[in-house]
Amino acid sequence: MFFPYFVVARSSGNIIRIIQRSSPPGDSDTVMNVHASTMSLHRYQSLFDAGHDLISLKSVLQ
Repeated sequence: MFFPYFVVARSSGNIIRIIQRSSPPGDSDTVMNVHASTMSLHRYQSLFDAGHDLISLKSVLQ
């Protein structure tokens, strides 16, 4: 079973992309991987559809 994760830039907190993995990927010095719930994926897609190109993790987890 695959689960969605946001790949997030540590420096800005902005989401870089969404990935699907069977287990959490390892974080690095520059990015962290955060599990993406169905609700947060919908919020991300709504912001993206509204023309936002820099979407922060904080804005989709509220």
